[in-house]
Amino acid sequence: MDIIAVANQKGGCGKTTTAINLAAELGQHGERVLLIDMDPQGHATLGVGVNDRDLPGLYEVFCEEANLLDAVLPEVVDGVDLVPANISLATVESMLAGKPARERKLLEHLEPLSDLYDDILIDCPPSLGFLSINALRAAQQVITPVEPSLYALDGIQQLQDIVNLLCEKYQLHLPITVIPIMFDVHTRFAHTVLQHIREQLSVGLSDVRIRHTVRVREAAYLGKPLTRYSPDCTAAVDYHRLAEELLCARRTTATTQPERCLDTTCDTTREVISMAQVNAKAARQMIVLTFDDIDCRRLQLAGDFNNWIPDQDIETRHVDGHWQKVFTAEPGVYEYRLIIDGVWQHDPTNPAEIPNEIGGVNSLLQVPVHH
Repeated sequence: MDIIAVANQKGGCGKTTTAINLAAELGQHGERVLLIDMDPQGHATLGVGVNDRDLPGLYEVFCEEANLLDAVLPEVVDGVDLVPANISLATVESMLAGKPARERKLLEHLEPLSDLYDDILIDCPPSLGFLSINALRAAQQVITPVEPSLYALDGIQQLQDIVNLLCEKYQLHLPITVIPIMFDVHTRFAHTVLQHIREQLSVGLSDVRIRHTVRVREAAYLGKPLTRYSPDCTAAVDYHRLAEELLCARRTTATTQPERCLDTTCDTTREVISMAQVNAKAARQMIVLTFDDIDCRRLQLAGDFNNWIPDQDIETRHVDGHWQKVFTAEPGVYEYRLIIDGVWQHDPTNPAEIPNEIGGVNSLLQVPVHH
């Protein structure tokens, strides 16, 4: 179960739009999705056509007046269940003041749902208070929609500061991925903002740009996701691509799959160096991947060996103008992908590859046993 917080303390940046439409697209991909409205304004609830403000939601759950499953509204969109919210949620912080571990209340309620859902998306309020902290504490990653504007960088930086504090305090790994939204591909300013994000902030930047279209506002007004209102409009296509990017990024498979083993005669130009000082029982090897023909600003690596989290436990080196990625792994066959300037793709320097579950291909790496 992947728990994703859709967060940005700046209002009007497309959080709710992204939470609704990403949830709907994941549902279209066959995922079992729970959308949690954690904003007292209840816009995600309205955005999927639920207008009853008296339904039990997170307020009742936090106050222990209802079980979380009792608050779930099934199939508000194909494949998507909803936990609604209303203005009562704004009073929860004062009600829980002084109670132990109040910042992990949401996490405690979500843990029993791990067998019921593949994805949980949390639509956070436009502030970094108690509700957002609960969402971030429960999440495994953060998606931050950002419209190209003067204040975009400052908003991301503030969110990153909070996330860093939480990660340090609770020993978490909580990557942030920025999603450009309401994007006009024809303006130089929009591209300038993205360039500043790349250069000034240590966050992930999705290759997907959610393009501006009036269909988004029309769908929200009617309480429908784009999958139901205008599935062929530009923004719907972009959210479809975002869902595919997310599914590809988080894929986790067994580290050894005999039916997918590499032909040992295949020359993949991959250098595998024995790490003599490693514990013999662990049998881990030091892996050095050298990329000679990739010209980019940023190169990241993700695969079975690091839970598909870009560059986790991986050292990046620049040697004679080439990229190198250095990490350790046990003997076996691994699938992996590169993230080249934010774009997930197979390794163009490695001919060994295999189809993945979302219609693309993953590259293959074999780590041999050293005796």
